Amino acid sequence: MKKQWTSGSWFPSELISEILLRLPAKSVGRFRCVSKLWLSITTDPCFIKSFGTTRPSLILCSIKGHDMFVTPSIRSYSSSQPIHRYPMKVPGEYCYFSRMDSVHGLICIEDVDSKMPRVWNPTTGQFLPLPKPNMSSRHVNVFLGYDPVEGKHKVVCLPYKKTCYVCRVFTLGSGKESWRTVKTNLKHRCCGHASGQCIKGVIYYLASSNQWDDTVIMSFDVRSEMFRMIELPSGIHDDVLITYEGRLASIDEDNDKRLWSLEDADKHKWSFQDFLSPLHRLFELQGSTHAGEFIYVPFNFPKPPDIEVFDPVRNTRKRFKFEGILDKELGHNVKAFPNHIESLMPL
Repeated sequence: MKKQWTSGSWFPSELISEILLRLPAKSVGRFRCVSKLWLSITTDPCFIKSFGTTRPSLILCSIKGHDMFVTPSIRSYSSSQPIHRYPMKVPGEYCYFSRMDSVHGLICIEDVDSKMPRVWNPTTGQFLPLPKPNMSSRHVNVFLGYDPVEGKHKVVCLPYKKTCYVCRVFTLGSGKESWRTVKTNLKHRCCGHASGQCIKGVIYYLASSNQWDDTVIMSFDVRSEMFRMIELPSGIHDDVLITYEGRLASIDEDNDKRLWSLEDADKHKWSFQDFLSPLHRLFELQGSTHAGEFIYVPFNFPKPPDIEVFDPVRNTRKRFKFEGILDKELGHNVKAFPNHIESLMPL
């Protein structure tokens, strides 16, 4: 095994890499200045791809005007959590988070005015404005995907409430500052500002089939860029998609105590489980943590919100508040990202 000289001792470079992978992103950033070896290790694409994957956490964000408010990473829930003004201004005047989870450390933001999607890395604080996708539709649906095999992020843009024949795809880090046109091969249209999820290299989003106008799940393989249509069980319509225990899932719109999970996309097979719903309709399910806990956020609130964390297996619930910011400063909507990881990917 090849060894490298570092800090007065002989250590295998593989061991150095394993140690650095266990550190917070800020520490890794400082340690890049230690030596050329450590710099080369921490900027290697394989290191960046692996970093943070074993430490998922919950963050909550809100945008009001040019200001963004962000919690630090939450890995344990106490009665109160600090929430801070983000040190950078949001580039657009009217921005909102797309209806997706954080995707391998990156978050997609949509700008209403400029129609330019933006990708945000909360770890590095970088915003990447993408060029306009030049869709025929005035409004668009934007989904962020990640291919775990090649370690690539892609942004997929589809028309809003219009039948899709083609979509636009932008590959981050490709060196090409342009969108590519990809045929959808299955005619469909997104359900308004459609909810989406990226799971194991596949983007899922809610849509309406062209033939019967029924709600279906569309899937987009990030690597092959192929579309598929998945039938839904009755009761799921224009709803929120989440990732639960590594699978696509959704709460039944007609029965908020029933959770449907996708077992087999090829066979359109779904399973369900019932649980005791802990909250009333003023709360929105915004996802589940790596440990299988549901995150509920109130739709609207006049003050910093109480967030509910519910474990459907143990039938236990926790509530925590936010501190450190004036009520009037916080936006009226908070977005939860329950499985966010730190990312060293430069934008």
